[in-house]
Amino acid sequence: MSSKTSAIKVEKAARLMNAFSERTGINGKNDPSRRYLWTDAFAVQNFLALFHFTEEGIYRDRAFKLIHLVHQYLGKYHPQDERNGWISEFEEEKAKYHPTAGGLRIGKKLPERKENEDFDERLEWERDGQYFHYLTRWLNALLQAGNEEPHKDFSRWALELLEASSKFITPKGSGMYWKMSTDLSRPLVKSMGAHDPLEGLVCTLAILERFPDHLPEFDYMLTEFEKMCEGQNWKTYDSLGIGGLLLNALRLKFFKEHLPVNISAEKLMQESLESLNYYQRKSVDTKAHQRLAFRECGMSLGIQVMKGIYEKYNFPDISHAQMKNYTMLAEEIEDFWLDPKNHESFTWKDHLDINQVSHAASLLGNLEPEVFLALPKKA
Repeated sequence: MSSKTSAIKVEKAARLMNAFSERTGINGKNDPSRRYLWTDAFAVQNFLALFHFTEEGIYRDRAFKLIHLVHQYLGKYHPQDERNGWISEFEEEKAKYHPTAGGLRIGKKLPERKENEDFDERLEWERDGQYFHYLTRWLNALLQAGNEEPHKDFSRWALELLEASSKFITPKGSGMYWKMSTDLSRPLVKSMGAHDPLEGLVCTLAILERFPDHLPEFDYMLTEFEKMCEGQNWKTYDSLGIGGLLLNALRLKFFKEHLPVNISAEKLMQESLESLNYYQRKSVDTKAHQRLAFRECGMSLGIQVMKGIYEKYNFPDISHAQMKNYTMLAEEIEDFWLDPKNHESFTWKDHLDINQVSHAASLLGNLEPEVFLALPKKA
């Protein structure tokens, strides 16, 4: 990619992130409590990628400020919850030092369903609680922040978040809950997310890469995730899921210790590419109102990060023609959602924050792939 093309992509990503930053109160006068864990996790990585490329300290400052805002708002109970204070139940000073010890809320507008309320599948999507796969997203963002400032507490907070997330593993093991209450005391949705065990395994390995002395306390989680992953085929037809698979396959390639015998970066990458090939054979609707930008851009991010790793480390083992073919798909998605007329769609407007952040991430993925994988600097 030419330096001019790279600069253009960075300019477009910066414009998207500046709008998000103003609108959600990271800078400017708007309400900073407008936090959503998944969106903010990618926003942190975007700001750090922009800092790497531009060397403008304001982007690093925004990343670090956003981390503290997320902990300040999502580390505490929902404003409409009868409970208040930190989820961890720690006193203020201790809670500030351990902001992730109780996990982090999703950031939904409605408070979580109470124990005496009936389950409503549609309404549950709008209710708060904790999602395991959102916690792993935030864990990755914290690890990358720790790469930037090793002397600060970011990596320790990631470790403590992983400890808290162990409550998603069912009491008898061999399974996980998809959604739990804010205090992690009870499941809200008992079914297991399709890729949650894989996310758990990769994140546990990532923590052990940085904190090898903590193997005894994470051995249970590592063992359980390995058992849940054994014999699994991870192929998916979901665009966002494909993007996540690609990122996990790429991260797994760089781990050196505690690698499970039943899963490898090569196997996971093969299943990711088979999923991607299937997606390419589908006819994609050209109407914006029938598409979701953040899901498509999650996949294009995975492709762009794969391209960046392919160019630097010769992984995966595919031809240049294949890589070019995948890159064309990612660029088609990016260009579609750069078109202002597609921003008039309700699917863009209704999910504006996550759409803008996901789009910016895709634009930056090839330029700073290590940032989106939270690779230790020794990689």
